[in-house]
Amino acid sequence: MSKKTRFASFLRHSWKIVPGIIAASLPFMSTEPSLLSKLAPSTPTATTPEKVEILITEIEGADIAQAQTAMPPAAYLSVQVKDDALQITEKSNGTIATHTPALQGRDAATALFDWLKEQGQRHQFIAASIEEDQFKDDFSRLWLQEDVVPFVLRPHDPAYHTSGEVQVREVAANFDEHSIVHIPIHTDREVEIAELVTLDDYRKTTTEKEFAQLTELAQALQGKRLIFINATPRGGGVALMRHALIRLFKLLHVDAHWYILIPQKDVFDITKTKFHNVLQAVASKDAELTAEEKALYEAWSKENAAALEDVFKQADVIVIDDPQPAGMIPYIKQANPDAKIIYRSHIQVVASLASQPGTPQHTTWSFLWDKIRLADYFVSHPMKMFIPDCVPAEKIFYMPATTDPLDGLNKPLTQAQMSTYMKLFNSLLQQEGQTPLDETREYIIQIARFDPSKGIPDLLDAYRKLRIRLQEEGKPIPQLVITGNGSIDDPDGVPIYNHVMQILQSDDYASFADDIKVVRLPHRDQLLNTLLRKSAVVLQLSIKEGFEVKVTEALMKGKPMVAYRVGGIPLQIEDGVTGYLVESGDTTQVAQHLYDLLTDQDLYQRMSRSAATYAGRDYLTIPNAICWLYLALKLIKGEKQEGHYQWVRALAHAHFSQEQ
Repeated sequence: MSKKTRFASFLRHSWKIVPGIIAASLPFMSTEPSLLSKLAPSTPTATTPEKVEILITEIEGADIAQAQTAMPPAAYLSVQVKDDALQITEKSNGTIATHTPALQGRDAATALFDWLKEQGQRHQFIAASIEEDQFKDDFSRLWLQEDVVPFVLRPHDPAYHTSGEVQVREVAANFDEHSIVHIPIHTDREVEIAELVTLDDYRKTTTEKEFAQLTELAQALQGKRLIFINATPRGGGVALMRHALIRLFKLLHVDAHWYILIPQKDVFDITKTKFHNVLQAVASKDAELTAEEKALYEAWSKENAAALEDVFKQADVIVIDDPQPAGMIPYIKQANPDAKIIYRSHIQVVASLASQPGTPQHTTWSFLWDKIRLADYFVSHPMKMFIPDCVPAEKIFYMPATTDPLDGLNKPLTQAQMSTYMKLFNSLLQQEGQTPLDETREYIIQIARFDPSKGIPDLLDAYRKLRIRLQEEGKPIPQLVITGNGSIDDPDGVPIYNHVMQILQSDDYASFADDIKVVRLPHRDQLLNTLLRKSAVVLQLSIKEGFEVKVTEALMKGKPMVAYRVGGIPLQIEDGVTGYLVESGDTTQVAQHLYDLLTDQDLYQRMSRSAATYAGRDYLTIPNAICWLYLALKLIKGEKQEGHYQWVRALAHAHFSQEQ
């Protein structure tokens, strides 16, 4: 019998209890004094056995909640080899300690991974510096196997061969108090990319034929410079794709660079509400771009163009991602008339409205098209309905959004690693005043920005209908998780989040609001990875969507999808095979498909296997890199390819077939 059981038994057989004694006698049950003070009144009173049972249940419940949110402390490491031993300097909770495990005939990498395994869950090791000459390519094992961000020190680095304490302090300085990495932005606005994996790691994610195509194209681009420009270094699909793409290009020795714009809140308010939301037709009908807003955007574009003028002059090909940097296209032409420009549209533009004079969409698009028309190519998600009529067909190419199999969103995680991230998620819920997720019960999930286009009210309505049916039939009811990251160029996040929380206070939801977990997450990709892997079914009820990488990521993990038949999503989900496609607004049908997947195990397993098997392999980083290299080479060589709505991947494939 455990201490807790013996103590509970003692209480059950006591007729009169002084609550203060309980508070003083339960150090092993809770380390949170405030909890015990809340349970124990200030004045001694008689307590019946029934009340004691309630008290014990409350304390045990608090213990469970505490266990669900008790994160191991974050730690940072510096690893060096000295005197036939590893010198591991560890920084955690403001203290620094040194460990010196002997090599004992092992190489440095083996000794390090043995030591990490011995540590178990004592700490969550966030990042570690290692010196290249001792570990060579083993650094990627830190990331892929141990979930530790590697900082590879080379002879030209100032911290190389400095003391372990100096190195570990530098490693820790790259992260904030929540262990979120600071993305380095150079003074010229270039984004520095983390070195996480090797080229051989990428080779293992594809076929030999595709990898050979990639390396041939990369070799052909040697001596030329490829530039990507977008609004922010994190917080959306564009940034995620750029991190992975530039990382791969660096490994291939492609001279590729990524730059971001100077952030300005009032301009981002315009680009989100009057560009993005208007073009997607999710803004209010009177939301029309004004002359004053146009002038502010033009002035900001000019400021950014001045800051990046030297970048323009050195570039051979420049990719402009979405409307935010589009205002710089005329300035690029002035600074470097020889530079080739590709405009990449990532959103679902409602082309029918953008092409119709008198609409807010036409006002916005006409303003932007005056700049975008100067680009050599127009790359869109593979949906003709996303492209306004004024874009010449010969300029139009199709390219899907992609995800990376080796980044934090998709790499395999161990059960222990996922357990740590679930504790982080529950601690974030508690900070928002919500109860932890009950990990003994299933949950369904939608991961997306808190955005008017993401269909969150429909998601809530479908869940409400699902609960009613399951409750009537006495079947287990899953929880619902609604979550996603924010971005500095997205002013909608907080208002939409607040609106969702108001809905949960209404009569339709108040009785089961605790089963709905709503939280905006920090930028820890492994947290989203974990939430997807642990979920039962994934939803994507966007009412407007370009091409949703979260769909690809869920399918890769074997998760059946229920999504609206909008935008590029039908290209990702095979209806009835890897998930279900539903007409926008039909929440009754969404609830029915959820019911079927949650109550029919044969159906669920069949769809789960199909999802993992048929997840789009063309929607990964290597095919994406092949597409960009192919387009860049065509422009640089003067072989201007005509698009006419063709998939770039198919054109590249045809190119290599002709060579053979």
